Amino acid sequence: LAITLMAAFAADLALAETMKGRILGEQCAKTGKIGECYLKWADPMVFWTQEGDYFHIKLTGKDLDQVALDKAYGEEVEVEGTIVDKGTDKGKIQVSRLTLLNPPGKKEFFKG
Repeated sequence: LAITLMAAFAADLALAETMKGRILGEQCAKTGKIGECYLKWADPMVFWTQEGDYFHIKLTGKDLDQVALDKAYGEEVEVEGTIVDKGTDKGKIQVSRLTLLNPPGKKEFFKG
């Protein structure tokens, strides 16, 4: 039994991926309104990939909570997670790490 559990755990680790995309409302992802997602469409939030797929989010990371997800709404992010039920309307991603790629207020310096 212990060997079976360790093998299943190792298989889950092997499926973890790092992907870039945005946190959006499901209605925005369905309609393609990626850059103009209304706040009233935020529930439920999904992870939209650069390839155009989207997944319902289950937060599994140690320091991840709804506040972290709210801060990422509409922003470009990098997530580390495991995709579950890919190819279905209710595809999910179990997110273990969420990083904002261009946090609001980030200073940009340029030569000019």
